[in-house]
Amino acid sequence: MTDKLKFIEAEMRERPSPWPKTREELHATIDALIDGEHDYGTCVYAMSLAAVAAYNFVAHELGATGFQASCADLDILRRNRSIDGPFALIKGEDMLYPQYDIEAKVREYLSGWQEWASKEAKKKLADPTTIGAAPSVIAHWQKLAALGEGEPSTLLADSRLLADAVLHTDAQSQAVGCPGETRTS
Repeated sequence: MTDKLKFIEAEMRERPSPWPKTREELHATIDALIDGEHDYGTCVYAMSLAAVAAYNFVAHELGATGFQASCADLDILRRNRSIDGPFALIKGEDMLYPQYDIEAKVREYLSGWQEWASKEAKKKLADPTTIGAAPSVIAHWQKLAALGEGEPSTLLADSRLLADAVLHTDAQSQAVGCPGETRTS
């Protein structure tokens, strides 16, 4: 029987991101993460730490700028989450500082995505495979499709849309919370 390193979730969560400088260091980092003894929660951090190690190694090898790295961050999320349309990240910690005005940012995002949403809704309404969609979904697509390009959205004026968007996002994050992570409402 071999003695495997037993990972502890809280320690892994707090572990700093690895920055391997050579392929050997990268492989050693990944091997150490894979070869340890894991439970449901530690698997999460083994995957994320291995991914970040590879990301940091490639960024170092290519001499990526901070801007390139931030674009790669978003592209990783897009690919991993199968996101086909526009998206944004909102940090709860920004609520602590008035200059970040999260509500205004969300309104700006929704406004900027209006033309895209209108086009996508028109496509869905024309697609015969979406015929069985719920009536409320079809009605929503119809509202979006009716938005004039470049005109202010009547949907954005409806504060319920904004609240629904924010609450839906919060409910999703709570529903898929990371192991060991405490979320409060």
